[in-house]
Amino acid sequence: MTVSSQSSRDASDFPSDLPVAKLQTIDLGKLQAGDEKEALRLLDASREDGVFYLNLDSARAEVLPVLESIYKLSEQLFDLPLEEKSVYDVDKLGTMKCNGYKPVGRNFGGLEGQRDGFETYVIPKNGVLGLDNQQDFLRLPLIDQYMGTLQQFTTFVNITSQTIFNQLSRSLELPESGNLKLFHRLSAPSPDIIRLLKYQSLPAEQRGVPHAAHTDMGTLTFLFTRQPGLQIQDPGDDVWKWVVPRDGHAIVNLGDGLSMLTNGYLQSCVHRVGPLPNRAMPTRYSFAYMVRPENATVMAAPQTGLIPARDPDTRVLTSQEWLEKKYSVLRLDARPDDLVWMMTGQQKR
Repeated sequence: MTVSSQSSRDASDFPSDLPVAKLQTIDLGKLQAGDEKEALRLLDASREDGVFYLNLDSARAEVLPVLESIYKLSEQLFDLPLEEKSVYDVDKLGTMKCNGYKPVGRNFGGLEGQRDGFETYVIPKNGVLGLDNQQDFLRLPLIDQYMGTLQQFTTFVNITSQTIFNQLSRSLELPESGNLKLFHRLSAPSPDIIRLLKYQSLPAEQRGVPHAAHTDMGTLTFLFTRQPGLQIQDPGDDVWKWVVPRDGHAIVNLGDGLSMLTNGYLQSCVHRVGPLPNRAMPTRYSFAYMVRPENATVMAAPQTGLIPARDPDTRVLTSQEWLEKKYSVLRLDARPDDLVWMMTGQQKR
């Protein structure tokens, strides 16, 4: 069964009695046109929820064929033999885990034995765009067949991110020297990644959470999926709400990086992936572009009318230092109490 036919059935079969996240929908075309009301809605969604739908209708002709091509890449890549994918093991290709394959069960998760239930393949922005002399990055030969698509996708997301960062910076009254877009330049090397994901199917009697609760380590994550499974949780709330996929939309969530770059004013989104109640976990595909600050970015902001003053007792990290700290807990067999905060983000309000 193809990804498209499977996902279409799953989305239409979503139970009506589950708690659904009522996310705001932000229109990309209006943001690009400088619509002030849309910019305020973006700020509100970023402050209160840390996640929103991004309506891509204004770029439909440009981006939808690209997204369809990436779904095809993902299906073909994960169908490759394990031994072929394992040649490009992400833990062997670099310390920042920005390139390569992760098999099922390597990270802490919510399945029996407390391991994850998904495999991933990560493709670096620097390699896709040939930055920092990384155009010859080690990769599966299949990726070369889709390199033009990956370049289009990377460029589109980065240009879109610049619009979001610029509008947020204006709403937050940041000085021009502190505009968030300056730390996320398309032409500058950064640890941005494209992340392909495949969740393994599990019978109902082996139910669990294949992707444990976490916040993303970067600034913005653009997620694309046609299948339910994503859940979010509000700070201090035990209820997990389901995010229903929408055709022609990205699900954009804020990561710890954007919370740190606003001294905790903006909200990073706690999320996980799991099966629908009383059902088996189906094979599930998704992919994301994870926007991250350039490595030398200082993860703090000046005080403004909205952004609070930074806690003087808190050590300020660079982007690279923060990513290294968060990566360090991903492979642990357990979550010590003093490290739980690192996986569930900066929840200061």
